[in-house]
Amino acid sequence: MLKLQENEKIVMVARKHWFVMTRMIVIFTVLVIVPPIVLTFLPVATSQFNAATVEPLINLFLTIYIMIIFVVAFLFWMDYYLDMWIVTNQRIIDVEQRGLFNREISEIPIKHVQDITIEVNGVTQTFLKFGTIRIQTAGEREFTITDVPRLYELKDAIIKYSEIDSKNSDASQAPAPKI
Repeated sequence: MLKLQENEKIVMVARKHWFVMTRMIVIFTVLVIVPPIVLTFLPVATSQFNAATVEPLINLFLTIYIMIIFVVAFLFWMDYYLDMWIVTNQRIIDVEQRGLFNREISEIPIKHVQDITIEVNGVTQTFLKFGTIRIQTAGEREFTITDVPRLYELKDAIIKYSEIDSKNSDASQAPAPKI
């Protein structure tokens, strides 16, 4: 569970664009539709075999096949849904899900942001307004999230809060006025 610091507020949560899952949905749909089509023609191809022996084997393999497809689809969906960036007024948190029980959480203080790069490649990303955003930090570490929607809003929010943070830190470091 992610704990926010004192006076920290979530500004924006960014996940991958929905279009990223369309390829997986198409593949999943084809893999689910193909077995019934094949099974309609299978009795013709296996007419020389004993139906009492072949039918239970076909049902067993079909069940295993469907279970594997649903597990793989669930893993892809879980990776899609649990990968996210959380932008707060004090830091950027990168949650990267890698597999079922492997998660990496990284964070950078928003005051360490030095450079933000946005990449929008191709017609699809241009029309659907999603792409890649890279953040370079003071420690020369790079945070990257691919296929993120609302790129410009995310960039503007990070810049806004990094400027606010730098102004606050400049004011706190200024010498006290002499009386």
